[in-house]
Amino acid sequence: MESEEEQLEELRKWWKENGRSVVVGLVLGLGGVFGWTSWKAHTERRAEQASIEYQKVADSALREDHTGAIAQAEALIAEFPASGYAPLAALIAARSDYVTGRADGAQRHLEWAVEHAQRAGLRDVARMRLARIHLDAGRRDDASRLLDALEASEFASQVEELRGDLALARGDANAARDAYTAALADEALTPTGRTRVQMKLDDLGSGPASG
Repeated sequence: MESEEEQLEELRKWWKENGRSVVVGLVLGLGGVFGWTSWKAHTERRAEQASIEYQKVADSALREDHTGAIAQAEALIAEFPASGYAPLAALIAARSDYVTGRADGAQRHLEWAVEHAQRAGLRDVARMRLARIHLDAGRRDDASRLLDALEASEFASQVEELRGDLALARGDANAARDAYTAALADEALTPTGRTRVQMKLDDLGSGPASG
């Protein structure tokens, strides 16, 4: 069996030959751990800050401070474009644009949401609102393309109502009647929505339904 001195000498030789690589590996390994921890903390801080900024946007919109909501939303989008709050802020900004008569601003914010939202449902909400803007401006083909691009199926009644409005704008009363009837058949339609769609259907009067 090797004496203690011999073992120490072997250890010294091994360290001389391999010590540097061990230190480098340890430093890199610890650097990876600390780097990951630092990155995770940074990400969490930014997510928290984005949440705070989004709440400011929502609060301004609730107070009907549309100028403030738009400015705060645009600041959030610029600072945290990859966060999940940015598309939500864009939707709020678009609403504030729309109710204050800034259709171009609403269109710009909705187009941004369509392009950047990670959730299909959010993209569809933006598409439907954008389709409404195009329809109001007489851009029927643009509105139709947006409705055809919808990905989810959770907004059936709203989509059918929009299709009915589009058909009516094109002078196709039968297609509009069918679409409004389909919207009313959706059990998820809210009472307010049901009243609105029923009024549109009643305005059409009786007539032959296609199919």
